[in-house]
Formats: sequence, structure tokens, C-alpha cells
Amino acid sequence: MPKPLPPALRRKIINFDPTAPESPPITQFCRDLGISRRVYYTIRQRFHEEASAALHPHSSAPHTLHRRFDEATTRELIRLRNKLKADGWDYGPISIRYEAIEQSSMLDNLPSTATIARLLRAAGVVETNPKKRPKKTLIRFQRACAMEMWQLDAFEFRLYNLDATEICIYQLVDDATRFDVGTQCYPRPENSVDAVTVVRGAIEEYGVPQELLSDNSSAFNQLRQGSIGALEAFLASKGCLAISGRPAHPQTQGKNERSHSTLLKYLRVHQPSTLEETALRIEMFRKHYNTKRPHQGLPGHLTPFQAWEMIDHAPATEPLDPSVLAQRVQRYRRRKEAQTDIYRQPDTGLVEARAVIDDPESDGPAPDPDTIKITKENSIVFYQGMRIGVPRTLAGRLFYRTITADELCLWDHHTGELVLMIPLPVVAMTQSRRFINSYKIKGVYLAEPSTTWTKRHAQFWETLDNID
Repeated sequence: MPKPLPPALRRKIINFDPTAPESPPITQFCRDLGISRRVYYTIRQRFHEEASAALHPHSSAPHTLHRRFDEATTRELIRLRNKLKADGWDYGPISIRYEAIEQSSMLDNLPSTATIARLLRAAGVVETNPKKRPKKTLIRFQRACAMEMWQLDAFEFRLYNLDATEICIYQLVDDATRFDVGTQCYPRPENSVDAVTVVRGAIEEYGVPQELLSDNSSAFNQLRQGSIGALEAFLASKGCLAISGRPAHPQTQGKNERSHSTLLKYLRVHQPSTLEETALRIEMFRKHYNTKRPHQGLPGHLTPFQAWEMIDHAPATEPLDPSVLAQRVQRYRRRKEAQTDIYRQPDTGLVEARAVIDDPESDGPAPDPDTIKITKENSIVFYQGMRIGVPRTLAGRLFYRTITADELCLWDHHTGELVLMIPLPVVAMTQSRRFINSYKIKGVYLAEPSTTWTKRHAQFWETLDNID
């Protein structure tokens, strides 16, 4: 803060007459006193309005006195924070402030969001996350109108029962308003039948959106795979275009991915043990999420329902001609053929560097098997810098991995059955030398392949079979 001018200097500025014949120019006068022209005119204007009060600086005290909050305020904030946390909702300073307004507590002495954060930090109840990306660095993309685009995604959830039964939850939200139009749960893994059921129910209640965004799962969008799935065909018949994000880029569906976190936090707190209880909890979640919970991603922290009611709704369109989807499939196929190339791993004649043991039933040493576990989150086998994608049906199982000069094999840990065999060196059709899907590899063997894996492998079989 600059130091205020002393009264003697202020007196010189007030007494200066720029019209006198012997007076220097105002610029020179200010330069001699070491002040700016702005200060000169400010002091003279204050003298014209306040007379001799201009000889003294204004008080530096704030116009609004700093409020001090006692321990009772902090205790109430902590109580609200614990309540939100126990109910499975966000419990940051913004959520706490809105909860205080909702409950009509502390209205006479309600702290600001920054003050709530400061008080909780002083009380030592804040969970710090220094690696969290600041919100101001995010660039938000969203449609201008409701019903212009919906986002659909699904995730697996384990019930809190003795069997830890796994169910699938589908979340369907409006892109512009974050309004949840149809979150549902089903006992089967992710599939197109349940996906169509979810979307059909939302359309019957709210109308037909212009577009529906999803990832490239076979249950949602098969256009990039060269075929038309059940969901794409159903949406086209209603006048909605099915679109998908870039493969391996979930940020495109970021709003839906983020909503998974909110729903998961809520369900983990209440721990449903049956499908029916989960469905009831989801219904309660949707009601609170849409109408009660201010959404920090919306302007003014509106609730999704308030945003849904305020902004314009995009009109529905006519049913799409089937040729539109057929043209998109052909375009994806041509693009894929242009980008896909034949990859042949260099044949160094060397086995991967690892220990070998003597096999008494063979003529030479056998590779020492190591045990690996494949998970649904990382269904990949690593080999010499390559990541080989394997079906998710192998997830949750233990395998022995053996490597010779001719093949890489996965053997079931319990039965000893050969589950996967990949000839070496690897020959495949791929866009990347670092990641190769197993169904794109020449001569690959998979025990009990799924229909989807067999179909995809057949697309590359004829080309790969002709490679010398």
C-alpha cells in the first residue's frame, strides 16, 4: 500500500495556482514534488468537495468490518459437513454453505464460502489434495440447449452381500444441464438390450434428444467396429444420431464419467445388498441430484432441474434414413483401412531374458512360468514393450505365462489348460506398435472365444493368413 501524502505537501498542491504568470506547467510542478498528475487532480478535487478535510488521507479501515465467528459457528459447519459426508454427498465449502441455507441454520450469521474453507482448515478437518487440478484450468465444453445431446455410460458395482454380486448401472444425463434423465441398474453385464431399455424409458418420459454420446463399447456404439448395433438402430428410428468419443479418450464423456463418482460415493455410504434396494437408492439419488443438490458445473450453482427448466430445449428431428448409418460405417471402415498397417515384430531369435528350468520330460530346458493376474481395469499382457489386449472374460483369473522362441502362452493356474497362445515373433494388423489387440494377431489361439472376439478376429483372418 502506498504511503499517504503528508499535510504539508497536500497544502502546496491546494495552494498552487496554475494560471499565475510565474507558475510552472502542471506537469513540471508534479515532477518537482515527485507526484503524478492523477494525485494532483485527486487532491484538488477532494479540496473542492471536502474543503480542509483534503489535508488528511481517508481512513484505510474497510467499509464492511471483518466479522469474527465463534466456536459455535465452526461446530455447526463441522456438523453440516459430517452430515453431508454420512449421506454420501459432496461436503466441500460450497456444498456446506448451500446445506446451511437449505436447513435455514446460521442465516443471521452465514459465512462466505472462503470463510467456511478457512474455518474448517483451522479446525483441521480439511482433506487436502495437492495433486488435484485447479478448476480454473479446466475448459468446459457443453451444448447450448437441453435435449441437444445426452451422454450414456455404464459401470459395474458390487452389492454388499455375501456373494458380492456384481450388477451394471447405466447413467444417462443431459449434456447442457447435467439433468439425470434415466439412471437404472440391471443384474446382467453391460449389453445393448439393457442399454436400449434405459434409453427407451428416458425418451418416453422426456422426449427424443438430437444426439446421444457414448464410448465405443459394443453395447452402445458399434459404428467404428464396422457394424450397426441395436442401440444405434433404435435411436435412428426415433430421430436421434448416435455418436461416440475418440477411442481410449474418456475425457470426451467427462460429464458422465464425473457423475459416476458422485453416484458411487452415495452408494458406498448406503451399501445396498440387493438389486431392488440399489434401484430404490438410485431413485432417491436422482431426486436429490436433480432438484436439491446445487451443481458446481452450472452457472450460479443451479440445480440440474433449474437449468433444465430455464434454458431452451432443442426440437426433435425426423427419423434418420438407414442409409445415414450405413454411410458412417463405410466411412469408418475406409478410415480404419487407411490407418491400419501390417506390423511384424523383429525376429531377433532371442527368448525374453528370464530364467529357465530343466524339464525332465523334454530334450531341453523349459521356460520358468511366472504367475500373472488379469483385471477388468487392465486386461493386458505385457511382452517386450508391447501391450497385448486380451478379452475381459479372462479378468479375475490367475495364469502361468510361459515364453519360448516360438510362442507366448497363458495357462490356467488351477487346471493347467492352455487359454491363450500367441506365435512369436508377433505379426498383426495394428495402428500402434505399442498396443495390439489379441484378435488382430496372426495365428493367435484363444480357448472358448466370445462371439465378439471371433467376429473381430474373422475380419483380419483372411488378410493375416496371406502374410508370408
